[in-house]
Amino acid sequence: MNHAEIVPLTELTCQPIDMNLIPGPAPESLGQLFEALASAQGEFMPIAKNRTAHVIPEDSRKAPYSYDYSDMHEIREKTTPALSKHSLALMQIVTDKPNGGTHIRTIIAHKSAARVESSLSVVRGDADIKTFGATITILRRYIVAAMLNVAGEADLDESPDPNAGAGLSPVRPEVHTGMRDATSIGELSKVMSGLPKDERAKYNPYFEQRMQELRAAQEAA
Repeated sequence: MNHAEIVPLTELTCQPIDMNLIPGPAPESLGQLFEALASAQGEFMPIAKNRTAHVIPEDSRKAPYSYDYSDMHEIREKTTPALSKHSLALMQIVTDKPNGGTHIRTIIAHKSAARVESSLSVVRGDADIKTFGATITILRRYIVAAMLNVAGEADLDESPDPNAGAGLSPVRPEVHTGMRDATSIGELSKVMSGLPKDERAKYNPYFEQRMQELRAAQEAA
């Protein structure tokens, strides 16, 4: 089932992504990493864009829009076999910073001890834990796709008119109290299945929103 992703629109302070090349015990080990990564990339399986994100801009003059993307499971499922075959490991470490905020460290490491590392720090600001957790999940996926050089997102700059939709009011899904109060995907699905057919169509956008919120909360837990 193709669930929707609601992209958090909270203000986040991010440091630029820092790509550091850290050689292993011998100078040639970095070359071994590049060779292994190039071989693995050539063996990645086709990655499907299996999810759809719906974005509601805070600026009411801008129209809502959507785009397709590959979730983390899809990316890892289609790349891990080739990485493992060529002795490459992909790791992500998410930690709290002493001065506040969260640090996402992503490493592609080779058995020679050479590695490529990405470091990104994010300040939570006023975001609640559910929204912030969803944001961390999205950023982790962006970083992995970039480091593996795979197309995890559809291009958002293909529209010939960058102001297309300006002046339109955003369409917000109608809230269903039972879906709003559901605390698990099972509870949410039970509420949805109990609705008459016409109401299921009416509340489907909110169902998709709550499904992604609960999924993001599970991943962040």
